[in-house]
Amino acid sequence: MNTKRFSQLLLIAAVLAASLGLTGNVLAYACGTSYTVQSGDSLSSIARACGTTVSALRLANPGLDVYIYPGQVLVLPGAYWDNGNGYATYVVARGDTLKVLATRFGTTMDALASLNAIYNYNLIYEGQRLTVPSGVIFPPPPVTPPPASGTYTVQKGDTLRKIADRLGVTVNDILAVNPQIINPSLIYAGQVINLPAAASYYTVQAGDTLKKIAARFGTTLEMLIALNPQIYDINLIYVGQVIRIR
Repeated sequence: MNTKRFSQLLLIAAVLAASLGLTGNVLAYACGTSYTVQSGDSLSSIARACGTTVSALRLANPGLDVYIYPGQVLVLPGAYWDNGNGYATYVVARGDTLKVLATRFGTTMDALASLNAIYNYNLIYEGQRLTVPSGVIFPPPPVTPPPASGTYTVQKGDTLRKIADRLGVTVNDILAVNPQIINPSLIYAGQVINLPAAASYYTVQAGDTLKKIAARFGTTLEMLIALNPQIYDINLIYVGQVIRIR
């Protein structure tokens, strides 16, 4: 099967999965159920951005080489596609159990274990491909995203990784409170994103002023001064200085 055809099938599978409610852990679905490799990507960077692990990526994509290339389509945890023979393939997502999957696919733990040569009902792995009955699917319980705390206006040159590092949180923390971000690699200057509750401090960057920082985080200069009594001169902050933003 050529790459173009495979990509089309994966896209159809992703749409089908979404329409059938095959969504689970927020972090595991940060990139949807498939990912197209971009220039400069590595398995570790994709795993971080999509809220999964390199091991799970390898399990989900049998035969995956050490080297990946732009345009290559990777299956992610949570993917589902119909095999056309009365059965479908489901890629185990974080938090899945055999009992949960049996209920979701209208079958029994014994039947799933038999179909997939599973001997320990308590042992399935994120990224593992399972054969499941097709046609009968019950969506998993909805996941309530963690509460957001404040906002940040994206600046030119920002990436989620840079923003996370400056705030002392992870990319996954930011993605968890921003379900509208479909592709973690695509954010734009002027975009307003939610901040996780853990984001209370910010590391000053080159060119920053308190006024710029206040505008960026949707607060006021007066509030920043009140939160940072160690700052005696509002015109004197330095690169690497950690200041409280809320």
